[in-house]
Amino acid sequence: FLPEDLGGFARAHPHIKIDLQEHLSGAVQHAVGEGAADLGICHLDTGSTAAALQTRPYRSDRLVLVVPAGHALATQDGVQFHEVLDYDIVGLHANSSINLAMRAAAATVGRTLRQRIQVTGVDAMCRMIDNGLGIGLLPDRAFALLRGMGQLHAVRLLEPWAERALTLVARDFDALPVTAHLLAQHLAPAAAHDATKT
Repeated sequence: FLPEDLGGFARAHPHIKIDLQEHLSGAVQHAVGEGAADLGICHLDTGSTAAALQTRPYRSDRLVLVVPAGHALATQDGVQFHEVLDYDIVGLHANSSINLAMRAAAATVGRTLRQRIQVTGVDAMCRMIDNGLGIGLLPDRAFALLRGMGQLHAVRLLEPWAERALTLVARDFDALPVTAHLLAQHLAPAAAHDATKT
């Protein structure tokens, strides 16, 4: 949804240039807190370092289990996370919010991840899964965008932590530069629109 939201902003404000950089949630919070970025979008997990930042809801996503065609879990309507732990995992970067959530969930049931390989992006993850290197968790929206890549299936993850909130963060929304303020105003209505779809 971010590309669509930014596209709408760019059409409404064609004179404004956007410097978008992709980072892990913790790095986004740090960059905004240190003044290296005016505005950030991230997942705020329990124990987040964003206490000094102002926050506004942006969107929500849901994690799904991505498996190759023919996998034992491919025909399931939904799975509990403990079922995932019986298989090799293709994971994102070690400090990604998804990887941290998986490790915490595994620890609560006294298990560890069978992480076979780590990748830096969702497209690489899907290619690895399609080639039989394991299974993995992705946001449902990311999976939908990559749907034509390989013979993959998404299975609903039946865990409360699979529903995640994306948050806008700033040091002070009222003190943002004019262009960043306009962007924050543009993204805020997306949160209300997103809420009506759930």
